[in-house]
Amino acid sequence: MKKILSFAILMVLCFTTKVSAQILWKVEKPGNEHVSYILGTHHFATLSVLDSLVNLPEALQRADKVYGELDMAEMTSPASMQVMQMALMAPADSTLDKVLTPAQLDSVKAVLDPMTGGQLPLAALYPMKPAALSTQIAAMMSMKLFPDLNPLEGLDMTMQQRAKALGKPVAGLETMEFQMDCLYGTPISEQAEILMKTIADIEGEEKRAVELAAAYMDHNIDAIYKAMIEEEDEPEALDRLIFSRNDNWVNQLSKEMSDASLLVVVGAGHLPGERGVLEQLRKAGYTVTAAE
Repeated sequence: MKKILSFAILMVLCFTTKVSAQILWKVEKPGNEHVSYILGTHHFATLSVLDSLVNLPEALQRADKVYGELDMAEMTSPASMQVMQMALMAPADSTLDKVLTPAQLDSVKAVLDPMTGGQLPLAALYPMKPAALSTQIAAMMSMKLFPDLNPLEGLDMTMQQRAKALGKPVAGLETMEFQMDCLYGTPISEQAEILMKTIADIEGEEKRAVELAAAYMDHNIDAIYKAMIEEEDEPEALDRLIFSRNDNWVNQLSKEMSDASLLVVVGAGHLPGERGVLEQLRKAGYTVTAAE
């Protein structure tokens, strides 16, 4: 996987066409009274995006249920925290100091020190899997590039909080265990290779993060998808992180949308493309139209 930060940013990520420059979509089936909506999100977008969508309050009000990739409230449960901690830690024989050379560790330190002001010793991170360190770098990079964003006020979290305030049931399309396996379940050697590619091109990663955020603020989900496809040189990674997950979601949603009105809130990069959520719902017999 060439661009691990892009995926970390998009997790918490079809080609450009005018009609798909939208982030809120209406899903209907001819002859069925239930109307559902799908909102594409981005981790580095401000809450003003939600207020700009004039049909979003109606979509939330009429929803029988709200789905996210995860039930965000469950992420802070002791059980979920334990799952996350276990997923981030490397086996004792595969810690960073054992899978990276001294020169590679120096390169990692050269990237981390400016982000942390030199206050975080690299040795403190040795127990982490390389992919977990990549995610940590993405988080620190986001704080640098988007200093005004409050990580506790993300679009996904906010929409679930608004749903619960209205008494709407909230559920996750995936479990914490599943997402942790997607992100951190690949072989350590592959994770180490990806980490070092990221370290070698950290300025490029920062530029891409800004471009992806700008594309989202323009509601151009296809530009996000195109960047993901063009920058990824391993089809298996795309299938694991994007396409197969889309398949699973649509299999569940296409059945449930026949009997209930849903509001589905997931990463914008999952919506466009032939195996994107929108096109797969169309193939399942639904009419999908822009709802902004």
